[in-house]
Amino acid sequence: MEVFLTKSEIEIIELEARNNSVFKNYGVSVFNVSKLNCLSIVTISDKNLILIKGNLDTAYEHIKVRHNYWSTQPYPKGDGFQAQSKFPIDINPTNFIKIADSIYSPENFVADNEHKDSDKFEKYFGLYSFDDKTEEKINLILYKGTKIIHSLYPQSNKHNKKRKRTKYPFSRGIVEISNLDPISKIKEIHIPYFGTDLKLKYSILIEKFILKEIEEWRILAFDDNRNYKFDYYIGEKRISKFRGETSERISYQHCDLKNIEELMLKIDQSENI
Repeated sequence: MEVFLTKSEIEIIELEARNNSVFKNYGVSVFNVSKLNCLSIVTISDKNLILIKGNLDTAYEHIKVRHNYWSTQPYPKGDGFQAQSKFPIDINPTNFIKIADSIYSPENFVADNEHKDSDKFEKYFGLYSFDDKTEEKINLILYKGTKIIHSLYPQSNKHNKKRKRTKYPFSRGIVEISNLDPISKIKEIHIPYFGTDLKLKYSILIEKFILKEIEEWRILAFDDNRNYKFDYYIGEKRISKFRGETSERISYQHCDLKNIEELMLKIDQSENI
């Protein structure tokens, strides 16, 4: 069940926006969002739009997790996963309020709002240019009768790399990197894949043998209780080197592994015959 703001919570937020002098100047933001509670104000725009931290269903956290380019949050749909709309790669959460301000204008107000919760929200729909060349359609959703932002997202999913693979039954999870073993000099990378039930099904294991300068790739299979079942050896290659762990993690999180993912699907299909 989705968790939206209640009437009393909206009143608390609006009172804070009116009385907290921190937000009287446009552009003043609370940057350490992780330490805020869900009703805390992140920033208030030049047009007095209010962006609170929220949760996975509303406001800043919702927009970041569902529509930020780098988000890995899976959204199951039928036999596959939604390819939800995403902002371009160079748009980060600090840009959200600027985009919202651009869309918020009387001419962009949608009087005939078809949102499934139109009794709670009102909609603005307009154009925004991310590169000063091409304009894209953007949706801005506010809590009805307020300036509190519920959601903000592009109409198109063209920036989502998975838009053509919505029927693929597995979604990549958060990459895990083990510490380098000081004795064996072996480091492990685990790239997990979850099914539409959000249970761990497979993991791509990369074992990096630092002294030999090679890495071995395998697919690990798991049962519904996350117990190891078997592994499939893919092969070895010359070790890949990175500037640091952050670069390494991001690379494996978002790199193209389509060939291995298709092999994973074949293994799964043969398992289920």
